[in-house]
Amino acid sequence: MKTNSNLKRIFCVLAACTMAASVAGCGNSSGSSSGSSSGSTSTSSSSTSTSTSSTTTSTPAASTTGEAVGFAPTMVPLPEESICQYPLENAGKVSMWIPFNSTSAKYYQSLAEDISVKQYVEDTGIEIEFVHPASGQEKENFNLLVVSDTLPDIIVNGDSYYAGGAAAAVEDGVFADLTDLVAEWAPDYNYLLENNDLFWRLSTTADGDIHNIYAYKDIQAPWYDRAQFRGDYLEEFGMDIPTTFADYEEYFKKVQEKYPDVAPYTPEETGIEQHFLGSFDCGTVSNGGRFFVRDGQMQHTFLQPGFEDYLTMMADWYAKGYINKDFTTIKDEDGEFCNGRTAFVVGNTDGIYTLGHELGIESVTAPYPRVNEGDIYHGDIFYFPNNGTPTNISAKSPNKELALQFLNYSFTKQGSAVINYGDPDTTWHWSEEPSPEYNMTIPIYEDYALNCPDYPMSDIEYTLRLHTCWAKYRYGDDIMMIRNVANPDCWAYRAKWGDDPTADNAYAMPTLNFSTEAAAEISTLITNVNTYAEEMVLKYITGAESLDSYDSFVAQVESLGLPRVLEIYQEAYDALLAKSR
Repeated sequence: MKTNSNLKRIFCVLAACTMAASVAGCGNSSGSSSGSSSGSTSTSSSSTSTSTSSTTTSTPAASTTGEAVGFAPTMVPLPEESICQYPLENAGKVSMWIPFNSTSAKYYQSLAEDISVKQYVEDTGIEIEFVHPASGQEKENFNLLVVSDTLPDIIVNGDSYYAGGAAAAVEDGVFADLTDLVAEWAPDYNYLLENNDLFWRLSTTADGDIHNIYAYKDIQAPWYDRAQFRGDYLEEFGMDIPTTFADYEEYFKKVQEKYPDVAPYTPEETGIEQHFLGSFDCGTVSNGGRFFVRDGQMQHTFLQPGFEDYLTMMADWYAKGYINKDFTTIKDEDGEFCNGRTAFVVGNTDGIYTLGHELGIESVTAPYPRVNEGDIYHGDIFYFPNNGTPTNISAKSPNKELALQFLNYSFTKQGSAVINYGDPDTTWHWSEEPSPEYNMTIPIYEDYALNCPDYPMSDIEYTLRLHTCWAKYRYGDDIMMIRNVANPDCWAYRAKWGDDPTADNAYAMPTLNFSTEAAAEISTLITNVNTYAEEMVLKYITGAESLDSYDSFVAQVESLGLPRVLEIYQEAYDALLAKSR
C-alpha cells in the first residue's frame, strides 16, 4: 500500500551519515538583474461501532491516491544549475511578513539572524526585512496591515488569514496575481510546475492561474504524529504495546492505580484527536483532516456514524478519570508527556524521542489504534507535492519581480540546500554520489550540525536550519531532520509503523481550489459549523451534555450548512479530476 519503503529510507539515512564530502555549489553568475518594481485511495467504507462492540472490517485500498486523481506520483530531480542565475546585481531589498516560531524566538530576535537566512541573502544578493507578528496575534496583525494598506512585499501563509483565501485576496487587490510573472521571474519554481502535472493541478486555480507559491515535496515519508506511551510503564505493567482501544483502557487504568498524580491521557485541546478518527472511519491524519474522500465522494467527520462512537468512548474515558481534566487549557501535550505529567499523548515522534531522552523519559510509539484487532485504517498520511506553507506577494508591492526572484532561489538545487540545511561547509556538504531516491546529489550534514555544541538537539531544526519558513523545495524528513541523521534510532522510532500493511491513505484529500464566491461561502458556513460543533464536542466529552442529544447535534450541523460545504468541496474535487492544461 505504501509508496515509501522503510528499509530504503533507513539505507538513505545511514548512507547520509557515511558519505564523504564533496562540495559543489552553483556558480555565481550575475546574468539576471532585479525587477523594478499545498498511498492509496479507492476503497469500500467500513461500519464502525463503539470500542466495546464489533465492527465490519473493510478491505485495503487497491490503488494509490495519486492514481485516484488521475496521476501516479512523480519525482522531479532538480537541475544541477539553476535557471535564474544568482547573485543578482544591485538587487535591492524586499520585506516579508512571517510568523516567528517559538523555538527560534529563544535564540533570535528575528529570522534575519538565522544562519540559513544569512547565507540565503548572501547567495541571492537580495536583502530581506522581516516583519514578525506577535505570537498569538497573527490574524489581528495581518488584518491591521491589510486595512492600513501596509502589507510587506511577501506574505507567508496569508491565504489562511484572509477571508475567502487567496482567490478573494487577489480579486480584492490585496494579493498579486502571479500568473504572468512566474515563468520569467521564478523560472525554477515554474520548472516544477511544468514537470509535475499533479503539482500544477494542485497549485493553480481552476483556470490555471497562480495565486500562491507553494512548497514542493515529491517524496513520501512516515507520518511523524504517533501514539506515545511510557515504555517504562508498559514494562512495569507487563503489557505489550497497545494496539486496540481496549488495550488503551487497560493501560490508562493501571496508570491511574499506580501513578495517581500522572494524567493517563492528555488529548488535543479541542477533544478531537485526529489520530483516532481513522479508527472510527470518520477522518484522516492526511491533508483534509475532518474532510476526507471515500469512494470519490467528499465526507466530513461530523456527519459520520463513527463520530458518535468516538465521542462515546472519549466521554467514557473522561468519566473514568483517564483524560486530563485540564486538557482544554493545555497547549503543549508533548511537553506534558516529556515532563512526566501525562502517560499518553498523540505527539511528534522526532521531538518526543529527542526531548524525552534529554529529560529521561522512556517512550514507545504504537500503530494507529483500532476498535478491533486487524481493522483496516484508511486515514494514513499521503504527501501531495504542494506541501507546506503557501506564500503570497502583495498586490501593492513595488517589488513583485524581486520578491519572486527571492522566493525562486529556494527551488534551485543550491538554494533549496541552503534553506533546508543552512550554511554550506559549516552545516552541510554535497554527497559524492547521487542519491538513488532523488536521482541527484543531496546535502549531507557536517559534524558541527550532527554534534552541535551550541544548541540542544531538540531545538536544532529551528536554529541551524529552517524547518518551517516560506515556500521552498523540501527534502524528505529522514535526510533533512538533523536529529534523524545524527541518530538513526530517532528516525527508526518514527518509521517503526510506517509499513503497517493494515493502514493505507485511501481517504486522503488533495488541496482544492475554490472560486472567490465559493471560498467566501465555505468560510462563513464552516466557521459557524465548527464554532457550534467544537463547543458541543467538549460538552459531550466532559459530560456537560448527554450524548442522547447526538441526533440533534447532527441536525444542527446540517442546518448550519455542512451539506452545502460538502457540495462545494465535491464540485472542486470533480473539477480537479477533470482539470487539464
